[in-house]
Amino acid sequence: MVETVYSIGTPVSIALLPDFHSGRPEPVLESLRLHRPDLIAVPGDFVVGSVPAQGLKMLHSGTSLDFLRGCAGVAPTFVSLGNHEWMLAPEDISLIEETGCTVLDNSWVEHDSLVIGGLPSGRVSEYRKWRSLQPSFPRYPYNGTPSRSARLVPDTAWLRAYVQTPGYHVLLCHHPEYWRYLKYKNIELILSGHAHGGQWRIRNHGIYAPGQGFWPELTSGVLENRLVISRGLSNSELIPRLNNPTEMVYIQ
Repeated sequence: MVETVYSIGTPVSIALLPDFHSGRPEPVLESLRLHRPDLIAVPGDFVVGSVPAQGLKMLHSGTSLDFLRGCAGVAPTFVSLGNHEWMLAPEDISLIEETGCTVLDNSWVEHDSLVIGGLPSGRVSEYRKWRSLQPSFPRYPYNGTPSRSARLVPDTAWLRAYVQTPGYHVLLCHHPEYWRYLKYKNIELILSGHAHGGQWRIRNHGIYAPGQGFWPELTSGVLENRLVISRGLSNSELIPRLNNPTEMVYIQ
């Protein structure tokens, strides 16, 4: 794992930690304790999105709760939902909140001079619409689950009120490809992951990313001094990374 630091003029230092995927928390927490960021952003995919056979998803997600609890012990930690969190039940959200993290689910909070929001994956929004039509369904779906299409769109209606709230806006948004919905909005900083750096990198360019296909444009780095894309903390794919180490991203 490498450490990457971007300086883009934010009023605080932020650690950007997407795509933990129930990995190993200790290397991440060691880096956080060393850098001591002012706040921590976890924009989705802290679990792996398989449905548990029994019990709560978060209790069957290995080290995810330990990771979130450790983050909250270092600095105020804000969490949004990625495509792997599509099935989380209200009880799972409560477990996340019990770690000390703030869950931002199509919502925002004011923190000092910041207005911090969380835009969940379109996979989450689509599942909830489907689930609202299945009132007697078990806690987690085993059959008849909705589409996993990468073209699913997020719920952006709430962003109008969000951007009108005075302050410096920081939006946790797991999918960098949602930039097309966000680039014309008054959001000073957007934090994302999801692309895993393009999985394989040749000449510092990613080969493939979900939601973008082959030769994706948005896999790593900073775009227009507003969109920051992390290559992620782990690898949930069967295909190994190539020339593409996991990374800790710090924004000064």
